[in-house]
Amino acid sequence: MVAFRKAVSRGTRFSQIYIPKSMHGLIEPGDEVEVRLVRKGARLHYSKGLQKLSEFKEELIRGVFSFLEESAHPVSIFVVGSFLREKTGYNDIDLVLLFGEKKPSEELVNARLSEKFNLKFHLLFIDSGHFGRLLKMCPLTRAMFAGFVSSHKSDIPRETYVDRKHIRFLLMMPYDLLEIRLGSRAYFDSLRRLVTIERFLKKKPIEASEISREIEGLMNMHLYNKIMNNEEIEQGSVNLLRKLIRERLGSIEELLNHGEE
Repeated sequence: MVAFRKAVSRGTRFSQIYIPKSMHGLIEPGDEVEVRLVRKGARLHYSKGLQKLSEFKEELIRGVFSFLEESAHPVSIFVVGSFLREKTGYNDIDLVLLFGEKKPSEELVNARLSEKFNLKFHLLFIDSGHFGRLLKMCPLTRAMFAGFVSSHKSDIPRETYVDRKHIRFLLMMPYDLLEIRLGSRAYFDSLRRLVTIERFLKKKPIEASEISREIEGLMNMHLYNKIMNNEEIEQGSVNLLRKLIRERLGSIEELLNHGEE
């Protein structure tokens, strides 16, 4: 517990403590009082370039940060995803929590959070010791943190490096979609993944708006909206999406192989 003792004095110094009017006469100049920290106020730290949120969203994030810091004790908390970019079009609130060796149950934290705020959350727990490395070598993690609001000041490292083994692990699902048929959203997510990886390898910006714009340019808006919303699509559209996935996989493999020469 953080606490200190201080004598009450009159003055205009910045560090002075204000006594409520109801306690005038009970506490006077010269009296010694004890001040203790009951709960630390949640502060919001914006990533560079992120547009300021509405007062409602800021107040909600402060409440979420305070609740998680008291109940789950993470090293740091980040809000990412569509909640930051869209006014009303988000389905849930994406949170990334950094933990040290001890971390609580992800399911339990999610349940308590949803019960407290009556909202849907998507949680991702990351080992704080591996976080810096992920930001440098994982295209998907780096894209996720292109814009964020955090509980502590955090900087995204500018330097990156290519871990070919990790990249090829990320390519497994797109490769599977060339052989198996899943819901249309899987094709959208795989294209988004491939565009992100390719742009990372080419050292291009990987902000969400840039990635969405590139995917939109690959097909008509009717198909784009259908796969984004996981609606049923005909076999002809599946064939087109597989063709797009195959082309991106070829481009990425070429970039990886060129780097190994």
